[in-house]
Parts: sequence; C-alpha cells; structure tokens
Amino acid sequence: MKTAFSLGSALMLLAGFANAHTYLSKLSLDGVQESEGQCIRPYPADRNFPVKDVTSTDITCGVGGVSKTASETCPVKAGSTITVEWHHDNDSASDDIIDISHLGPCMVYMAPLESNGSGDVWFKIFEDGYDAATNTWCVNKIRNNGGKLDVALPADIKSGDYLVRTEIIALHESDTDYAVNPARGSQFYVNCAQVSVTNGGSAEPQGYAIPGIYKSNTPGVIFNLYSSYSSYPIPGPAVYVSGPGNGNGESTDESTDVPVESTGSSAEENTNSSAEESNYSSVENTDAPTENTGSSVEESTDSSAEESTDSSAEESNYSSAEENTDAPTENTDASQNSATESPTEEVSTDAPETPTSSAPVVTYTTTITAAPGKCH
Repeated sequence: MKTAFSLGSALMLLAGFANAHTYLSKLSLDGVQESEGQCIRPYPADRNFPVKDVTSTDITCGVGGVSKTASETCPVKAGSTITVEWHHDNDSASDDIIDISHLGPCMVYMAPLESNGSGDVWFKIFEDGYDAATNTWCVNKIRNNGGKLDVALPADIKSGDYLVRTEIIALHESDTDYAVNPARGSQFYVNCAQVSVTNGGSAEPQGYAIPGIYKSNTPGVIFNLYSSYSSYPIPGPAVYVSGPGNGNGESTDESTDVPVESTGSSAEENTNSSAEESNYSSVENTDAPTENTGSSVEESTDSSAEESTDSSAEESNYSSAEENTDAPTENTDASQNSATESPTEEVSTDAPETPTSSAPVVTYTTTITAAPGKCH
C-alpha cells in the first residue's frame, strides 16, 4: 500500500506544527501506574520540546537529561511488560498526546544506569514504525490509546539498575537534512527513566552509543512524509531478542550500503540473490531519498564469470537454456523497480571442451543489469 499526501493535507498538518509536542509523562511497572514524573529524570523548562541535533548529548536523555538523576529508581521484573505514557501538555484525559501532524516511529532503549548513557551501552528493546497494511504509524497508535504504549522487557538481561530511554521521531520536517537546514529536520522526543530490574538472567546485550547510532541523513531520520511511500526504514540497531545467540544487535544504520556478495554458488543462485537485493534496495531508495543506495553487482558478475570459466563441459551441458534465460529476466525486473534506464554489460564465457566427450560445447551469455544508485 502506498501513501501520498495532497497539498491540502500538507497544509492541514502545517497548521498543527506550532502546538504539537510531547513528553514522557508516566510509567506503569508490574501493573502499577506511577505518578507523573516518578522514576523519570527531571524535565527541562520546556519539557515537551524536541531535540534535533543527533550529535548532541541532548539526544541521549533529552535536554539536560545526562546531568540529572531521577528521585527514585523503580523496581520491575525482567520479562514483564511496562507501559510508557506520553502527553502533550499534561496527563489530563483531554490532552491530545501529540499532534496528528507529527507522524513517526516509537523506539525504546535500555542501558546500565551506572554508565549514565555514555559509550556503547544502549540496546534497543522495542520499535514500531509504519504499517502499510493499515496505513498506521506508531504515533497514530499512541494517540488512539491515550498516549500509552506497552513494551516487554527482555527476560534474560542481568538484574540491576537501568536507564530506559523512550523516543518518538516526528517526521513532518524530516524531508530536509538538519545538517543542511537546521530550521527543519527530524524532531526527537526523548526522555529517560530509571528502573531496577529483578529476577533477571545473565545476558548483557551488545550496546551502541547515543549519540552515535544516527546521522542527520540516516534513512529513517531523513524521510519525505509527503511523498508516495509503502514502507519506512526504522533507524538504529536491531531490537534485542531474549535467547541464546541473541546478544548482539545488528545496526541498520548503513544497511542500504552493503554490496551484494557472491556466495560461491551457481550463476543462477548469484543472479537470484542480486535480484532480491535489488528489490529490497528499491524500497529503501523510495523511503530514504537522500541516501545513495544500491547493491553492487560487480562481485556477483566476477564470481559468476569465474565459476562458469572453471566449470567442465559436462556441467555446462547440464545447465539448461531455460536457467540461463530466467536469471537475467529476474535482474531486469529488479532493476526496473529502482531505475528507469539501466546500463547493461554482457559477460560471455565459453565452457572448455572436454577431450573425452563428443558432446557439443555450449556457449551462453548472461546479461547482468546493474542498477545505479539513486540519490534524491
């Protein structure tokens, strides 16, 4: 499902920009709702104002958040569900939570309290972005639920004191890179709470630095909400999932820049892999207009040519004409998704003749279409 904003819709959203902020108001831990501000690091004077500079230490826990401490560190069991609750002005029933113009994702991170959020200590425990099937953002969900969002704590993390960092990224001005024009750019609504985890395990998830996980032009940080889109790349590392072998989250910050690598398999396998990568890249190119993305096919081409040259005539005869024809067709389809005109190059390899066989030598041509990177 693709979504596009009309000019009228954009003007309606602009009307709400001046009065549309939000802040973390409350926590509910083990089913008990705490009072407003309890367990949460003290708010600045403008408690519902965003942070826009992703290189600032304010992106860690909000404005002044790393220099303050909560009056209480509240206990919570590992594996339990906590409820975080945002509000615009106050925790009254009539509060509008956050303006509808501020569509975007929600994320929650944790870090050992003793680190005070400094260094490679943050691991993501929750994320929710855009659901194309229902045309719904996380911001829509919290607005429809009184500002509340349920988040499950990992069951196997070590017991101890932690920071819980909540984050909403409002995308209504994220079509422009903040580093290029500081008057625009994504708006980060960030707060930190302090909890004491009990009944934990032994896991110590891999951590990442905040600031550090985002750049001003990271896909998902820069995003055109007013264009046609069918998906959204949530920025930052992967969500940590409890269980053996899941201690390392994998950063998605530069995921669209990873080239396609040859696995040393047949030409058909390499071609199919390239097609899948191209299809995935084309979606992210739509969502992240300023990031130059593209999957390199040079490695697959070299690998395929080398494999085909080294193959015996018997293996070449075994490969059908249908297999050679289908592979480039898939690549052509993938390239059409990411570019209107795609340069092609032919790689022709002749399989060597086998002295002991009278079978004719099969010559085939594989056309690999390289999809150029796309920069908006």
